[in-house]
Amino acid sequence: MNDTPVGRADDEPTSAEPLELLADDDEWYTLVPVEATGEERLTQWFSVDNDVLCDLEKWR
Repeated sequence: MNDTPVGRADDEPTSAEPLELLADDDEWYTLVPVEATGEERLTQWFSVDNDVLCDLEKWR
């Protein structure tokens, strides 16, 4: 499993909680709040198909 933090620029204002992107294979990715621990990591998540994600550098 690969863990990649999903963050934002320091000067970008937001009230959104940062997410951690977890990859368990090449087809699905799971996002969980970075601050989640224990049971929260098992209940506060969602998964997306690889086709839904985009290359952020290309998108910018």
